[in-house]
Amino acid sequence: MLLATPSETQRWLLDIADATAVASCGGKAVGLAKLKQAGWPVPAAICVTTEFYRRWLEISGLAPRLADVIASAPAGIALDEALEDVRARIEATPLPDDFEAVLREHVTRLAQDGDGPLAVRSSGVYEDAGDASHAGIHTSVVIAGDDVPAVVAAVRTCWASLWTEAAWTYRERHAIPHGAAAMAVVIQRFVAASASGVAFSADPLTGDRTTLVIEAGWGAGAALVGGQMTPDQYHVVLNGGEHTAVRRRPGRQTTLTVWRDGHEDVVPLDDGRRQCSVLSDERALELARAVKDVERALGAPVDLEWVFDGRMFWAVQARPITTLAATAGPPARRPSLWTRANLKEVFPELPSPLALSYLALWLNRMFRGYHAANGYSLPDGAELVSVIHGRPYLNLSLMQDLAIERGGDPAIVGRLFGGAAPAPAPSPVPAAPPKLSPAARARLARELLATFFRTPARGRRLFRIMRSEAALLESVALDALDDRMLVRHFECFGAALLHESTLRRLHEVVSAQSRAYMVLEALMTAWVATDADTVMKHLMTGLGTLPNVQMTYQLMDLGALAAGDPRARAWFMTDLDADAARGWERALAGTAVLGGLRGFLREFGHRSSYESDVMSARFVEDPTPVLRLIQLYVRAGGTETPAHHAAERTDVRRGAMAEIRRTLRRGRGRVAFAVQWSAFSIVCGAVRRLLALRDECRHVTTMLVAHLRRVALEMGRRASRAGTLADPADIFFLTWDEMPRVLLDRDEDWGAVTAQRRRQRARDAEVVALDMVSDGGGAGSANDSPGAPDGDELRGYGVSPGVVTGRIRVLRSMEGIGHLSGEIVVFPAVEPTLTPIFPLVRGLVAEMGGLLSHASILAREYGLPAVVGVADATRRLRDGDRIELDGAAGRIRVLERAG
Repeated sequence: MLLATPSETQRWLLDIADATAVASCGGKAVGLAKLKQAGWPVPAAICVTTEFYRRWLEISGLAPRLADVIASAPAGIALDEALEDVRARIEATPLPDDFEAVLREHVTRLAQDGDGPLAVRSSGVYEDAGDASHAGIHTSVVIAGDDVPAVVAAVRTCWASLWTEAAWTYRERHAIPHGAAAMAVVIQRFVAASASGVAFSADPLTGDRTTLVIEAGWGAGAALVGGQMTPDQYHVVLNGGEHTAVRRRPGRQTTLTVWRDGHEDVVPLDDGRRQCSVLSDERALELARAVKDVERALGAPVDLEWVFDGRMFWAVQARPITTLAATAGPPARRPSLWTRANLKEVFPELPSPLALSYLALWLNRMFRGYHAANGYSLPDGAELVSVIHGRPYLNLSLMQDLAIERGGDPAIVGRLFGGAAPAPAPSPVPAAPPKLSPAARARLARELLATFFRTPARGRRLFRIMRSEAALLESVALDALDDRMLVRHFECFGAALLHESTLRRLHEVVSAQSRAYMVLEALMTAWVATDADTVMKHLMTGLGTLPNVQMTYQLMDLGALAAGDPRARAWFMTDLDADAARGWERALAGTAVLGGLRGFLREFGHRSSYESDVMSARFVEDPTPVLRLIQLYVRAGGTETPAHHAAERTDVRRGAMAEIRRTLRRGRGRVAFAVQWSAFSIVCGAVRRLLALRDECRHVTTMLVAHLRRVALEMGRRASRAGTLADPADIFFLTWDEMPRVLLDRDEDWGAVTAQRRRQRARDAEVVALDMVSDGGGAGSANDSPGAPDGDELRGYGVSPGVVTGRIRVLRSMEGIGHLSGEIVVFPAVEPTLTPIFPLVRGLVAEMGGLLSHASILAREYGLPAVVGVADATRRLRDGDRIELDGAAGRIRVLERAG
């Protein structure tokens, strides 16, 4: 019993219209109260206030335990365990009988507004605040009917969500005192939605306050928030209350969430709704005007969650658009979108904790250093890389913001590198590019001049230096160093690698190709009107001595050499299981193939599958992937020679150059032609050199990762011998900062640290990771692209021109390929060391990628027709399907289904 007076119990539970104080009702409840006051229909609701939460902590005896956790401020495993204990106690401790009696009375009142399920929703004190939205951090639960015990359990679950690792970290990041954290709970009548979504009263990407953005999907909002569908998107332009345009971008939805039999269920979306808009233009305009009314009532732009029950719109949550600002700096944007593009190509599905730590450290420093040096302002705390469910993601929104700040189209980021769905047809009302200030134009001009005239030479010089440093590092006998000298070696290696000038120059080189490409594309569009896109892709072939291409050419030669040697050929025609692969030197002894293979490993032995992860064994340690690539060439029989292939690609590039020269001469005077040809030649030459440097960057930086692997394994062996680690490979489950401490701080329980990380990795493995997620509560996927419905036509980015017809082979890795004989291969993402199969196949389809991703650059170099960024291709195409692939248009047509 709480032994409380009636006046106290009245403060514990409030009607939602009276929930106006953030301190006692939390941000979500106050937002709903304001919506109700603004005239929006809000489902009937009550609020369990923070006063009751705090009172219950006292009488339950949990308050002292929480105070201990907050005061001791544990970290790492200790924090995880302490918070887990707190949550378990909260969820297990019953509520007093008199509170349940008051709650039952209020739930009964809610039943008067209709039967059906109840939504029990967290409402934190700092939730939905203007500077910290907490979106997606706390818990909500749906209860079947008016089941009071279930409602009580759900209330405790909401309270417990205040003490998750995610909520703790969020408060730390935003300097919110843990002692001030408190949780109110909203209990609300659940509306059965025929459609639902989110509406922004101002465009969160551009900051335009005359444009509203509405996202809409069929059924309840769980699929939209969880990223399992791509919503229809509507841009509604209002001018003084009158609309001037409603533009719709169709989404993709194959299932919807419905409430039936006492729980939420996912069912297939019927064909009728799949093929029509979620909202008519009239409905979208009605919603837009109502959202603007809310904005005026609340005095600030809002992000509003809505549901439509088939008759009217209901508001279920409103929060300020926290990223919209009128101050100088990058343009305002919606909650950040994070993409696995680019990183998914070079890291395994679950990278090692060590790799995740150095990736975030290197790329975030690199990104910030370059942009600060060039006068670009980044939001406080902005990061390029984040880790979500054990996978690395890039901040797509941040990259789009910087494209806008340079006067460009944010959609170019996804087109160049992947991570955003291929755009639908251009709107009849195109958005005007942002106007740059004179200072911004001058900054951009300096950056572009460096891109064309200085960056290529800087890149070549940087990589020459890095090659030399890698050779020196390789010569160091690590086993001859004592522990302190080994740690000192690691520290010096890290200091050189993380030096500000090195990181800044690296980013200059790897980012310059996108700037140069955009300028070349603009020139081609303006000057070469006919099929400029295909001609441009032909220009980007025959790049010369790309390391990946040279690697393939050597493998082609080794395949031909092995095919001509009876003994080597017989060995490569076997299954090459693990035991056979380990005996490769003995099996090939006395053949010319052995010497050639050893030479290959001297040059490319530092490469490996998913080579950006230090945990991946290098070819020189385990050459099995190399042996299987040679095996593919032996089994395929005759292929063209490297020299013939290189000459053919050079001819293609020269033909494209000649075509552009003829086009520019046509109808132009001598001076105009000379000026345009000179400008084109400068820009095109820079693009080609920068694309070549991108591949050189991968090759050279992998040398440094290979050396880091040597150091890590040496430390792991020593720690294992000392009993600090159970296994040398446990070193990969430490972070960059922890790795040297394993030799110096023997009192730390490193075994417990690595065991906890292995358990977390196992939990992450059970999570289906989306290719795109949002930290604002919503999510999307590059594999759920607009314009990609199920059916016999698929679309993506055409990145290497050519039209081919052939049978499909769906692949996910080198394992189990066995043989290739002219199929069209389909991958989720193409890891760079898989590209040596390109001369053996007829075409390429990939779910991930863009025009400048590694696979695309190399597909053009081999003249392989390719389409990337194809939604869910590994599911929608099956082994044996016969398709037509158009690598210029980005279109795939299924001509015949297998079986």
